[in-house]
Formats: sequence, C-alpha cells, structure tokens
Amino acid sequence: MHLDTFLLSLLLMLLLAKVLAQLCWRLGLPAVVGELSSGLILGPSLLGWVTPHPQLHNLAELGVVTLMFVIGCETSTKRLLNSGPRVLTVALSGVLVPALLIPPFVHWLLPTPPLEALFFGVALTATSIGIAMRVLRLNHQDKGVMGHTILGAAIIDDVLGVLLLGLMFSFSNGDMEPIGVLLQLVTIVLFLILAPIATRLLIYLLKPLTKQDMLPGFYASTVLLLICLFGWLAYLCGTPPLLGGFAAGLGISRHFTSPWSKWLVNPFPFTRKLEQASGPLNDVLAPLFFSYVGLSINLTQQSLTPTTMVIALVLTTLAVLTKLQCGLWLTGSRRQKLMVGSAMVPRGEVGLVFAEMGRQVNLLGDESFALLVLVITLTTIVGPVVLKWACTHPEPGEDTRGQSPPG
Repeated sequence: MHLDTFLLSLLLMLLLAKVLAQLCWRLGLPAVVGELSSGLILGPSLLGWVTPHPQLHNLAELGVVTLMFVIGCETSTKRLLNSGPRVLTVALSGVLVPALLIPPFVHWLLPTPPLEALFFGVALTATSIGIAMRVLRLNHQDKGVMGHTILGAAIIDDVLGVLLLGLMFSFSNGDMEPIGVLLQLVTIVLFLILAPIATRLLIYLLKPLTKQDMLPGFYASTVLLLICLFGWLAYLCGTPPLLGGFAAGLGISRHFTSPWSKWLVNPFPFTRKLEQASGPLNDVLAPLFFSYVGLSINLTQQSLTPTTMVIALVLTTLAVLTKLQCGLWLTGSRRQKLMVGSAMVPRGEVGLVFAEMGRQVNLLGDESFALLVLVITLTTIVGPVVLKWACTHPEPGEDTRGQSPPG
C-alpha cells in the first residue's frame, strides 16, 4: 500500500468512525456500533473505498493492544482474583455450551460433515474482549464487580478457545498431542502472572529518570514501549498480543499488589502520569481497531438467499442465547446477569480470526465460512446494543455498590 493510499484510508476510517460513534451515542446506541459500521460502509461490504491491508491490520491490532493496556491500568488485581469462582463459572459455561449445542444445529441445518460442524461451534466460543470492555468503559461499568467478572471470563474464554482450536487442528491432521496443548496452557498462565511483575520492575528502573529534565513525550513513549514489548512477548508465548497489553497495564495499575510492596515505595506519581499518557493513544487507536473489524467483513461474499438468511438468523439466535446463559449462573439482579451474558455475546475480531484459521486449514467449506462470518457480524452488533441497555437501566431499588459511578 502506497503512503498516499495509506494516509487516505486512515483519514476516512478515523473520520467516519468518530462521526458515526458520536451519532450512535446520541441515539442511545453503543459508540462501538458506529465504529464497526464505519468499516462496513467504507469496506468491500458497501462503498469499497478502503481495502483491508496488512499495514492497516497491524495498526488496528496496536489499537486493541492499547485499549487492553488502558483497561489493565484500571483493573484491580485483588478484585480480579477475588472474582475467581464467578469468572470460572461464566468462562466455562461460555465455552462449553456453544461448543456442545451449536454443532448439532449446524450439521442439521446445512448439513455439513461432523468435524466442520464442530469447528463452527468452537469458533463461536470466542468473545471479543475489546468490544465488551469498550462498551463497559464508556458506560463507567468496567471497574466494578461485574466489570472484573466479564474481563476475567472473556480472557479465559479466548485462551480456552485457542486451545480448542489447537486440538481441532491436531485432530484434523490425525496428530493428537494433548501434552503440547497442556504446555501451551501453562505458558499462557505463567505469562499472565509474570508479565505484570516484570512491568512493575521496569517501572522501578525507569522511575529515577523522571528526576532529570526529560524531553517532551517521555511518558507517552514509555507507554508505547511497554505496549510493544509485552505485546511481542505475548505473541512469542502463543497468546494474543492484546493480553500482553493487558498484563502490562496490570503492572502499571495503582491497585497492583505484590509480596514486596510493603518494602518498596509505591511509584504512584510516575504510574499515574503513564496512565494519563495512555489516554490520548487509546482515544485515537481504539476506534481505528473497531473500524477495521467492520472493514474485514465482506457481506457481498454472502449468498443472501431467503434460506440462508433464515439459517443465519436461527444460528445467530442460538449464538446469542448460548452466551446470554453465562449470566444466569451468577447471583445478582436480572440486569447484572444480563450485563454479564450480553458482554460475552459479540464474537468480533476474535471470531473472525478463528473463522479465517478454519478456512486456511480446510476445516471450513466456503458455505460454512460465509455463514459463520455472517453470524459473527450479527453477534458483534447485537451484543453491544444489549449490553449498553443493561448498563444504563438499573432496576428499581437495585444495589449498585461496587460498580463504577457515572462520570
């Protein structure tokens, strides 16, 4: 992609994403729906003015890594750990129910070979962490109990989804290696534990530099360096780079706790400036990521016959219900249960990546791939709309303590 085309693509994506996000917000819809719609309008689905390209893809990925860094900065490690039982309940139900219930329907409706139908269901175990957390953050619900539950469950969902995909690929090749899958899981868990600690150690090493007269942009550059470093390390460990950004953000968080915290002075003034520097980066790059998700969807490739649309609506309904049930296992008000369930609904970029991987290794036929992309698109729009409604409509007399106050 030539520089002039690249710059024009960025101009169109950022401009339309901001305009539509503001319009959706004023209409009471999630801003992320407007950002996704900007990609659908500019991309091959409608106008065809902007074409998906690796350069745009990489910049968009940096956007979601930055978003997860900001979310990590605002996350309490202690509260996240205390949400353990709730997180595991939501995560396991969010993986097992779609993986078990969706494949029989796919096999019956299309029909497809059993292995292809099974992969269809596995791909729909995905949860878009970025989309869910952006809606929660814009509605000031990301720091409370429900926010931590959703965040932890979404992370586990995607880790389990990656492992299930690994098993599917091994099974399709006739080469089952459960030990390899187990080692991969251990590697990911160790990374999520050690990366925040490593980030904190780097903070203590960098803090003395702030006593000197630093050039402008020091804090923003430090944030970007941390995001790139731990995103790269996450990729090496076989986990999505966005988890690297989240882990680095945890190390910056004012809520960070460690065994040596009582002996070391809390570097809060330094980490606070890093948090503030990450805000403008996130405000620019995050909408670009969601616009690119819409750009990656090509609805013109879908065979939108009446039969296909009926099948797509049936499978989309099933995809929504198999995630909404996640909230039913928790105690709390009906609104809080709906918040958790709807936050797990959008498959977004994670689902698209899973679908593309299945097509590349011939686990998905052309018809199944096109249908899966359509279902992912619909869940990516429905989920945020329901989540926004749940965030903004507390029940009469509901106890909202432990949730973030409106800003």
